[in-house]
Amino acid sequence: MAIERMGSRWQGKKNRRRLVDFHESHYYLSSLDWSANQFAEAIQGHWLIENRLHWVKDVTLNEDNCIHRGGNAPANWAMVRQFLVSLARIIGTNTLPQALRFMANQLEKLSELLFGFCARDKPVKSFAIALANSPIP
Repeated sequence: MAIERMGSRWQGKKNRRRLVDFHESHYYLSSLDWSANQFAEAIQGHWLIENRLHWVKDVTLNEDNCIHRGGNAPANWAMVRQFLVSLARIIGTNTLPQALRFMANQLEKLSELLFGFCARDKPVKSFAIALANSPIP
């Protein structure tokens, strides 16, 4: 199966970016007995994941240039980055930088979303009172 793509995309460094036209041919081989529409949906689904997740993690979070090497650090940081992307989608922001600004500047709203309590609830004090009132075995 052959797919023809054409359109415009940004090219170049930030200070010298320009819009350029492109025309690409992509070829797919498969033993599946699918219609053209089924292939198109599968290909679009693949690129949806690539564009909504992998590109965001690579470009916005600079995942490909991660300095954490060895041990569990790479896997742990991958989970943190995935958590940030998931949280950005939950809070309904349009871009990851917008979500990161929200998370940095709206800690009370973020804690309410994540933990279900407001700043006025004072969870540490409530926990200390509950602990003090609990019977000691």
